[in-house]
Amino acid sequence: MIVTDSLAQWRHWTGQPFDTDGPVVVPGALVPVHCSLAHDHAAYVEPNVWVHHPLG
Repeated sequence: MIVTDSLAQWRHWTGQPFDTDGPVVVPGALVPVHCSLAHDHAAYVEPNVWVHHPLG
């Protein structure tokens, strides 16, 4: 899963300042959110694991 938006939107969603470049730890998230002040943008990329189960 990937969630990207402006820093203002991330601040609204999380209540966190998003005032430094780099990874931002958000409570409840599996991985940090990557913040870019220069681009006024943050991205959350959640890892996924695919598992194959035989049906027969």
